Amino acid sequence: MKVKGFLSNIIEKVEHTMFPHYVCPFCGDETPGGEVCADCNKSLINPMYCEKCGEHVSEGSRVCIECKEIERLFDRNYSVYRYENHVAAAIKRFKFNNAKYLATDFAKLLAKKFADVNIDVDIVTCVPSTKQRIKERGYNQAAEMAKEFANVLELPFGEALIKTKETPHQIELSKAERLKNLAGSFSVVDNWLIKGKNVLIIDDVFTTGSTMSACAKVLKKAGANKVYCLTLAKTALIN
Repeated sequence: MKVKGFLSNIIEKVEHTMFPHYVCPFCGDETPGGEVCADCNKSLINPMYCEKCGEHVSEGSRVCIECKEIERLFDRNYSVYRYENHVAAAIKRFKFNNAKYLATDFAKLLAKKFADVNIDVDIVTCVPSTKQRIKERGYNQAAEMAKEFANVLELPFGEALIKTKETPHQIELSKAERLKNLAGSFSVVDNWLIKGKNVLIIDDVFTTGSTMSACAKVLKKAGANKVYCLTLAKTALIN
């Protein structure tokens, strides 16, 4: 890492640790209580969304084209924002530039979305990462959000899944390649932790749903009752 970039990251983390940051978590503009600004809230998912994956749908439709064509192994995904503009930039900072402090802000946004939907969950978990990926980033961003989320809502949290093999970054792959890439990548830590329970998986971005389906597959095989997904942002459909 370049010295200038390293120092900038250190200064940013210190400022957010020592001083209250009354700014939009996405663009950094000042807001009265640190809430999302009006401009960034334009990226909120439209109320008309797919009942399965959370994709925007036209009026009169219940599910998107993709969910009509492929099997979703999770019961339902809920996303808060579209993955675009300042939202996408902030998630990338959180994921790749040591902006770990954003986990608290993002967890509150997820908690607000969760409060708006009518589902019962028994345990909160997250999409796991390999030791190598955690070593590269310093943390698993999904786990950081999930822990903060569970703390806000006073729900039990457990790292129910482990990733059993290193895989290429999903962002570089097509939908078909993603499914192949993730085959056999996840396993359940302890079946008794999730047996008969409704599980909520937290992650930062929902793209094709292949990761969530792979996680849901092993969770249900281990005895989970329902598997719901809650993600901060949803990308547009890709091929």
